[in-house]
Amino acid sequence: MLPTLPASTLVLIPVALVLNIVLGQFVGSTLVPFYLDAIGTVLIAVLAGPAAGAATGALSSIVWSFFNPTVLPFAAGAALIGCLAGLAARYGLFRRFYLAPVAGFITGIIAGVVSAPVAAFVFGGTSGVATGAIVSAFRAMGDTLLAAITKQALLSDPMDKAIVFTIVAILVYALPRRARLQFPFIRRHRVLAGTSQPADARAHGEPHAPAQGTAHDSTPNG
Repeated sequence: MLPTLPASTLVLIPVALVLNIVLGQFVGSTLVPFYLDAIGTVLIAVLAGPAAGAATGALSSIVWSFFNPTVLPFAAGAALIGCLAGLAARYGLFRRFYLAPVAGFITGIIAGVVSAPVAAFVFGGTSGVATGAIVSAFRAMGDTLLAAITKQALLSDPMDKAIVFTIVAILVYALPRRARLQFPFIRRHRVLAGTSQPADARAHGEPHAPAQGTAHDSTPNG
């Protein structure tokens, strides 16, 4: 899969892996009940599509597992997040800024449901300081381990992914227009508001994608 990706994507994947691992490791050691370990994954997914996002999520967990082995069983969930983010981008949920956190919130619900059994049956809890405290609170109220972890996941994951998708939307719209258009996925599916080829690119015969709005509109609607 990776050799078929454009060079612009392959260059960014190592950066995305480092971003995931550094932020995830740091936030997991704080009292914040979020993760922020999927920003790199979602960024690649928005720029390059579901397959690239899934590959980045899985690779991130594999590489991170060399430093933190507890992450490896969550590789499938990380790949799912990347795939869902890419699908959200493909179907236009990043063309309007306010839809990005909505897509993230929905992705978080799905991710939370998928990851909860792994956390419960493989580890008997979560590895984060704050998330572990939430699980302990639910357990003290009489919930089973799986119920407690599922409730924690449904509290933390949707908000976490809403934040992640919002941050990624800010990042991609902050990129220079020419940089965005280096990604074929962005052009082909008109992922962002105002996605169209600049005049000088058309003059050199580069592929043209149908425009969203006007050629000068490079900011998200809403």
